[in-house]
Amino acid sequence: MKGTLKRSDSGESIELGNVTMIGRSSECQIHVADPRVSRRHAMLRKQEGGFYLFDLGSFNGSYLNGGRVTTARKLKTGDVIGLADHEFQFEQVGEESDAAALETMGGSTIALIRSTPVIILVSDIIGFTALSEKIEADSLAQIMGSWYSDCEQILAVEGGTVDKFIGDCVLAYWTTVDESTVAASLRTAKELLESCNRISENHPEVFEDSDLEFEIGVALHTGKVAYGGMSQGEFTLVGDPVNLTFRLETLTRELNETILVSGDFAQLIPGRGKFTRNLGVHQVKGRARGVEVAAITGFPGEDGFDK
Repeated sequence: MKGTLKRSDSGESIELGNVTMIGRSSECQIHVADPRVSRRHAMLRKQEGGFYLFDLGSFNGSYLNGGRVTTARKLKTGDVIGLADHEFQFEQVGEESDAAALETMGGSTIALIRSTPVIILVSDIIGFTALSEKIEADSLAQIMGSWYSDCEQILAVEGGTVDKFIGDCVLAYWTTVDESTVAASLRTAKELLESCNRISENHPEVFEDSDLEFEIGVALHTGKVAYGGMSQGEFTLVGDPVNLTFRLETLTRELNETILVSGDFAQLIPGRGKFTRNLGVHQVKGRARGVEVAAITGFPGEDGFDK
């Protein structure tokens, strides 16, 4: 599966990577030299059998077929992306269904699949339905775009990988499980919470005079998953640990805790009593046996855990 963008002004055809940034910054893969275009304006991400468009909190917005993009939008051939007066036409060649991807595992693709221990992070926006109902589309687009952008940047700095965005949720992972990546994943959780405060402060007109808050839940777990190319050029995680992490994140609402970790993850934290509070065993949907859960009460510094 390949995707391209054709620039309307020059006719240039640009092949898309797994992640393609569009903006005024020279660091973006698609550079648009226009002061009305933000430095990091929009992102195209290859995931779930297609390409998705994300606005990154741009001031003037990203448009798809004339409508402002407020959340992730899956693209189809012929779609037109607009940034200020600049237009790009999207074209996709080939699409692999889940069934087709499974069939290829019997051939050459299987060499790309690895079973490996990972650290998994899931974060979800709390009360997103209420936000989308009460906030104007332009404001929602900037808020969601800022969150997408912060997720990408925070995880990149901490050595994590965004597997995919699923609407108002992000799935990410680290493929090494050791003390340094445990520390990095906890710092990521902290920084994602700080991002919520920053986004709220940047949009006082939305949050200060209303009953709305911009909050997230975060869950961390570790386990062995199938990792690799589930379809051509697309890498993802598959396995029970992924499902459990999503269930743990949902549990943050029930337990009124912002960050939850599994017992398996808590055991990896040196001196875990300084950083966690054990919440006992809890039932999660889809599991006959309960899961040990802990809340995070402290975070490691840049140099890791205190010895």
